[in-house]
Amino acid sequence: MHPLDNPTWSALTSHQAGFAIVEGMARRFPPEVCVHGGMATQILPAWQSLARIAREPVGLFSLQPPQLPPGWTITRQVELSEMIQEHSAAPKPSPEIEVVELTADDLPQMSALYEATRPGRKLSPRLHRLGGFLGLKQDGHLVAMGCLRLHLRGYREISTVGTLPEFEGHGYGTAIVSELARRIRTAGEIPFLTVRTDNPRAAEIYKRLGFRHRTLMFSTTLQWAGM
Repeated sequence: MHPLDNPTWSALTSHQAGFAIVEGMARRFPPEVCVHGGMATQILPAWQSLARIAREPVGLFSLQPPQLPPGWTITRQVELSEMIQEHSAAPKPSPEIEVVELTADDLPQMSALYEATRPGRKLSPRLHRLGGFLGLKQDGHLVAMGCLRLHLRGYREISTVGTLPEFEGHGYGTAIVSELARRIRTAGEIPFLTVRTDNPRAAEIYKRLGFRHRTLMFSTTLQWAGM
């Protein structure tokens, strides 16, 4: 199996093992850091292990929609294109676009931007610990951001990319993804990301940056409600 077929498990058993909450054949990030978790394989003992650490919702990446044993409730499921950057095709950003490092002081604005671009969802307040955020500000206000999230052998994930709707179309998201990808490649690793299959505009932007579709992926957020 390719490590990107089960990326969270690959991360939690390699570079990000220090973050892992471990229970038998299952692992997850602390919920305040990241919602995602994973299992070595989707067999009943692994589901039983995951249930013991899934009182708070846990997100799973999988190549097929998971077949859930009794006791689980799905709260969200989306179909994704997992993309990797085989070569850098990043255009040179406009001199007016200045990408900056975000800090804990920016968390209120980061949370507000996340909720504005992903209605009904909340930003994990310590997500920045997995790799840090870059952003773009206008008059001191955060208008676009993105971060590094999963880190596994040979690969680094770009995630949480968003631009406030009124600032779209200016290349801000492109500049942030380009800089994050540049840093990953400088470290000798391959950038990857996921994009919803119902968001062709974003997918086309990523293609122009040298990303290609690797595989179809499902992101399922679920919670153990059994006894």
